[in-house]
Amino acid sequence: MKQRWLINLVLLIAVVVLAMLMRSEINAGRSVPTLTDLEAKNLYRIRIARDGDPTIVLAQDLLGWKMEEPMQVDADDARVQKLLEILDTPVIRSFPEASAALDELKLAPPRLKLQLDSEVLSFGDIDPLGQSRYVAAAGLVHLISDRFYHLLIAPPIDYVSLKLLPRDFNPVFGRLDGIPLTTASVTGLNEVIAERVETLAEDPSGVQAALKMDDGTTLRFIVSESRRRWARLDQGLLYVLTEPPELELDPNAVDPTPPEPVAASPMPAAAPVVMPTEEPMIPDTMIPDTMIQMSPDEIIVDTFGPVPTQRVPYAPPGDPNRIIPGDARLSEPPVFKLTPDGREIPLSPEVPSPPQRLPQSESANPFGFGVDPFAPNPPAGTVQEPAAPY
Repeated sequence: MKQRWLINLVLLIAVVVLAMLMRSEINAGRSVPTLTDLEAKNLYRIRIARDGDPTIVLAQDLLGWKMEEPMQVDADDARVQKLLEILDTPVIRSFPEASAALDELKLAPPRLKLQLDSEVLSFGDIDPLGQSRYVAAAGLVHLISDRFYHLLIAPPIDYVSLKLLPRDFNPVFGRLDGIPLTTASVTGLNEVIAERVETLAEDPSGVQAALKMDDGTTLRFIVSESRRRWARLDQGLLYVLTEPPELELDPNAVDPTPPEPVAASPMPAAAPVVMPTEEPMIPDTMIPDTMIQMSPDEIIVDTFGPVPTQRVPYAPPGDPNRIIPGDARLSEPPVFKLTPDGREIPLSPEVPSPPQRLPQSESANPFGFGVDPFAPNPPAGTVQEPAAPY
């Protein structure tokens, strides 16, 4: 009897498990697909590109979302999270891009693009029947609820955080109009949240408030007389507060922070290096005669003139491969005559030079002609008579 009860109990448990599995499969088949499979906590970068409006770039770090373009400030986390609800928004209907008239749906080109890390969503027109928005992604055109478009076309100022101080700025000392503030007043500014943030349109009026971190980093504001309007000049932003913060002065307080770090001055631009260039060839006709200086042993020779019959001393060797213009006059080719044994015959006959003669005396006979070579020398002062003509 007990064995039968055990068998029935096992069968009942098996039936219940099978029923639960079938129900989960049915529910999975009926689930509505979402626009993306991304998770907001794993997302790092958002880029909103609009025609005619500045591009907005948001990045997430350990402290929250920050705006990188068109300004570098903290972003409003609540507004960014509201925008990221588009990740798992239900898709009403989908169809391939190839079968859609993208130009009629304002998807070619799209009105704007939302880039979520590497995934790009292109937004088009509205479906006139269901008032849903056409979105193209990954080769498909989806129809989704049109509750995100106003966030995509919002100006960048709408994504700026309402907190007066940046998240990574923890002041330890401050001054208002040059007078130190109490520590409680300085630390209390971390909790101040503005009613709204506006773009600074004109030069603000008021006194200067300087807040410093422990490393000397300083953040400056121009505070109005009512202390409800705080202008940050470095970003061109105006924080409008609902209630002014309590700021107590302590003239005896000592600044414990080091001097403000000096921003590194940009390196001067290096002087451009002028590379030596080859001087252009200047025709001889463009060079005046006064600029041409010739060496004393240089001889001007007409290149296309007749061939000289005599060798010119110190003549520069001609270039046998030079290019001769087509209209240049060509000289007569040189003529060489050789003997049968290969010796060159000169063009002009050589005239033999006369033989050298001994010095002649006044007579027709040569000096010493007819004198006895064995005769004794004449006495000093004696003049020898010349010999008679031969």
